[in-house]
Amino acid sequence: MPNVKLNRHDFRFARFPLLVCLTVVGLLAVSLSVCARGEQIASDTDGENLVAAENTDAAPFQVGEKLTYGVKLRGLPAGERIDNVVQKTAVNGQNVYHIRSEARTKSIFRLYHFRNQQETYLGRGGHVSESLLRGVESDAGLAPVRFRNQVEDRKYRATVIANFLQASDAQQTQGTGEIEYEKISRSNPKSPQRRDKKTLTMPNGTQDELSMLYFLRSKCLTLGKTYFFPLLAEGKVQKVTLTVERRDIVKNKALGMVRTLVLRASNGSRLWLTDDTRRIPVRIEAESKIGTMKAELKKIETLAK
Repeated sequence: MPNVKLNRHDFRFARFPLLVCLTVVGLLAVSLSVCARGEQIASDTDGENLVAAENTDAAPFQVGEKLTYGVKLRGLPAGERIDNVVQKTAVNGQNVYHIRSEARTKSIFRLYHFRNQQETYLGRGGHVSESLLRGVESDAGLAPVRFRNQVEDRKYRATVIANFLQASDAQQTQGTGEIEYEKISRSNPKSPQRRDKKTLTMPNGTQDELSMLYFLRSKCLTLGKTYFFPLLAEGKVQKVTLTVERRDIVKNKALGMVRTLVLRASNGSRLWLTDDTRRIPVRIEAESKIGTMKAELKKIETLAK
């Protein structure tokens, strides 16, 4: 075991980095730059719009795929996250993948209770306009239809529900749509319930905190290129910027020696995706005020054919 000492002061500051680390995709979201509401997300200096980029020929994931990650903070086991493609279903008449993710603390970090369950309903096309996809050889990209996020952080409780609405003809022309967003929270069991309800303007192809990872897996990524895409996070539509930095060969508990593509966010966080048709996330690393956080794929399960 690494020679690492953590005191109460460390734990107090560890709580929110742990939340970020355990949500895994949140490590990338740290580097977001906020887009003004209704503002065009594209700019010549941002790189290529990933929403309009070419999709892979086939879906890189299937129903029954279950990915289990071990999360470490400063070399100590901090938690576990499981991502599961549950089923194909229909929401508002649209065929979607129902995907669920659950993360929780473990080991000595159980001193601070944390649990996070996210669900996304991810369809092909969704709220992406035909004009944006014109000229793209593959069909419409993946985009969420509905998102639900439940957080238990010590005594704090919160539930977020977001519905991504099909754009009207006028919105299609403008390249925007709407999100019906609602957050219900309580700082402790005895405190009054707070409710935040609003409608957000969203650029085409906006992702949520869980769909984001599957969206990345579905895209053809070019070494050396920088991409951006819109993301709903913390009640705002924000922008993620990522660069395909390099190729790497890593040793992984679930897959052995594997070739990967390394994606780097503007804050230095990195994501390793397998350099094959599956694009499986095998490693995520990020720095925080209290040390390096790492998430490693430790188990992969699929339905038997």
